[in-house]
Amino acid sequence: MRKIDKLIRSESFIQLVKYVLIGVLGLVVDFGIYTILTHFKMNVEIANIISSTCGIINNFFWNSYANFKVHDRLILRFISYFLVGQITTIFTTISLFIFVTKMCFPHLIVKIIATFVATLIQFVINKIITFRKSKNKI
Repeated sequence: MRKIDKLIRSESFIQLVKYVLIGVLGLVVDFGIYTILTHFKMNVEIANIISSTCGIINNFFWNSYANFKVHDRLILRFISYFLVGQITTIFTTISLFIFVTKMCFPHLIVKIIATFVATLIQFVINKIITFRKSKNKI
């Protein structure tokens, strides 16, 4: 029981919980924009790229200030976060292309599943690379 308590109180676990909560906010932005764009018959892949990009930008600022609390090298961190986000946007866009455009699966179900997988990948990469604390405090 102590190991579980220690894990739950660890900085990494708390950051993961905050990352997920911020991710939910980002999903509202992402899926809101995606739903509006696809409602007006925009191609699902293009709608995904636009909506995911908006969610990525939203989440960067929340994670930087409210979760990982790192404010140094903000431009470099944003570029890193944005690139990681765009890699996972490519993953979700390819998933939409394969499972929606080619195989006719429901687009919202595919986007939900692909986004969930992408979020796990993003957390690990962003924790290790984008939001690591600087060793040299100026």
